[in-house]
Amino acid sequence: MNTTSRTARIVAVAGAAALVAVAVAGCSSSSSSGSSSSASSSASSSEIGGNVLPPVMVEPGATTATAKVGDTIVFNQPNPAKTKISTDNSDVLEVTQGKDDGSAVFNPGAKALKAGNATVTIVAADGTTSTVAVTVTG
Repeated sequence: MNTTSRTARIVAVAGAAALVAVAVAGCSSSSSSGSSSSASSSASSSEIGGNVLPPVMVEPGATTATAKVGDTIVFNQPNPAKTKISTDNSDVLEVTQGKDDGSAVFNPGAKALKAGNATVTIVAADGTTSTVAVTVTG
């Protein structure tokens, strides 16, 4: 093997070793900053939304629902903006009417305020009336 060829091989091996060292260092550096960035991303989402649970969905035709204090209940309706709801126990449930604000259509809903029972009366757009017995647990 001549000297030029040997020097080229040594330079190539040294370059490959340096490249591997940089790649490994980059991975470990990335990993540690990735976890810190993930932690800060996690912290900022908990600051923004907190521990928000999904709503309790009540489909048309349902006659019962169960929720916990603090839960949001959504009454899924075919024509939400023209559906009216009411409750017989406003101490247990705070109801919100459906609406169309021009950019989105919102189903009627309720917020579970305290443990107890309430009946929600739903008057659909076509005038049909149904009721849902809601049990709120502590």
